[in-house]
Amino acid sequence: MGKNGSENMRRKRVLIADDDLDLLAALSARLKKEGFDVIAAADGYQAFTYTSNLKPDAVILDINMPCGDGFSVHQRLRDNMLLLSIPIIYLTGEKSARVHTLAAKMNAYAVILKPYDAEELMTTVRKAVGISGDDVWAGPSWWPKLLPPGN
Repeated sequence: MGKNGSENMRRKRVLIADDDLDLLAALSARLKKEGFDVIAAADGYQAFTYTSNLKPDAVILDINMPCGDGFSVHQRLRDNMLLLSIPIIYLTGEKSARVHTLAAKMNAYAVILKPYDAEELMTTVRKAVGISGDDVWAGPSWWPKLLPPGN
């Protein structure tokens, strides 16, 4: 268990919004394997609605999506005081200065370019939700913990 006690016993929830359904499925599977609860959204409208209702611990947003691009979703989230503190990670194939400029202006947690390095993204997500390497969810608190030899 991590240093934060009961806070880390709840699995962290991450919302992913991307209109590439294959990427959405693959990234959802990877995050679930890493111990996260995952909410998948295929467009900007779903991303905003699900985030408003389910309040994930972090949001991964594509920029170019139907029904509201990632920047418009992020702006709407920033306009709601209850959602303002949710870290936003942009995962995009758009390699322009505009992306980095707007992301910085909107105080995004990170921008990761597609094709992305899965380990870099997982590390970024863990940091965004406040999980360090030793805090990764390892099952219920009643499971026996493995101790190093000699303990």
